[in-house]
Amino acid sequence: MRKPKSLIALFAVLLLFANCKPKPAETETSSVDSTAVEKPVEAENSEKSDVIFFKAVGTEPFWGIEISEDSIRFTLPEKEKNLAFGYVKPNRATDANVVNYKIENDSIDFSFTIQREKCSDGMSDKVYNYSVKGLIKKGSAKEQFLSGCGNYIVDYRLHDIWALEEVEGRKINPEDFDKGVPNLEIYAEEARFSGLAGCNQMGGKLFFEKDVLRFTDIAITEMMCDNYDTEKILVKALQSTTRYELKNNKLYLFNPEGTKAIFRKVD
Repeated sequence: MRKPKSLIALFAVLLLFANCKPKPAETETSSVDSTAVEKPVEAENSEKSDVIFFKAVGTEPFWGIEISEDSIRFTLPEKEKNLAFGYVKPNRATDANVVNYKIENDSIDFSFTIQREKCSDGMSDKVYNYSVKGLIKKGSAKEQFLSGCGNYIVDYRLHDIWALEEVEGRKINPEDFDKGVPNLEIYAEEARFSGLAGCNQMGGKLFFEKDVLRFTDIAITEMMCDNYDTEKILVKALQSTTRYELKNNKLYLFNPEGTKAIFRKVD
């Protein structure tokens, strides 16, 4: 006996639904651009940037400020009061020795000034190169004035040995140097450098701020060498450097006139 077609069709539909399982609901995800943060959030819930370029500390009460490429963090001993903000560009005074950061939104006003001058925190013998004055006000709470000291932190990515490839547009031929290619060894934590100018040894200090790099107090031995002219050009290029870039394992040194030197990272 043949089954009615309608009954066969119904059986097929029931079998199809039996084999279908509902998909689990997709978890909703979102990404937050830290540079666009408008409201303060608890510091422990926000990621720190890998490159912190300024730190400041103060007392009465104890507080700290850390500035990185993507955030500005204000810390107190009471962790629940810590704050993190998206990075904002500062205003720089005409004399270039003072910069001012200002953050405002519906719940907080936070501003502070960094001035280049010697500063002591009053709690230790350490002398800082910058003084910091600030003001923070949350809602209807009383204003809190800040006074402390800080330092810029040399980019840790500079901490390496760099071999010279080009100076003032002139390519370097390694065969021209009996003692090895001119090079720099940068000690980021100590803000200093040493190296080989080609024949003579050299060394000095680093001055570092956000987007600023200078080689200062350069000292060099005085042996007469066949490539002495190249040494003089290299030292002059370092003395005139004002900023840098790191790209593809190379260190580029610039000033307003253009590229002064190019170094390659030594593995």
